[in-house]
Amino acid sequence: MTSKREKNRKLVEDFYRMAFQENRHEEAIRTYAGPKYVQHNPFVPDGAEGFVKFFAEWQENKSPHFRQDILRVVADEEYVAVHAHMQFGPDKPSTVLVDIFRIEDDRIVEHWDVYREVPDPATVPHSNGVL
Repeated sequence: MTSKREKNRKLVEDFYRMAFQENRHEEAIRTYAGPKYVQHNPFVPDGAEGFVKFFAEWQENKSPHFRQDILRVVADEEYVAVHAHMQFGPDKPSTVLVDIFRIEDDRIVEHWDVYREVPDPATVPHSNGVL
């Protein structure tokens, strides 16, 4: 029997791959989000429609070299966090991010994220990296 934690982890991983690796944003939000989708990213409007509109515009302006990879996923009973790496192109800085999703009734109902540009390793006071 699959635990709630593993079920939520798989739900978010499937959503993330569909939305951000396969670029099927609208299908992903309609398949995996709840009827109320609360957004905490300051650039993305609330709700499924806000998500679809934002990522449709984003997709049009995205570099053809864009890539987003899942590095690790952490899940509990209600929340799932995805640590990911975004690369925009060979001559552009990449970004490390953490997306946090809240799950309710087997649907994603809330999202937060934090991100930052990956710093030049020469400027970091250790050799651990940020990925």
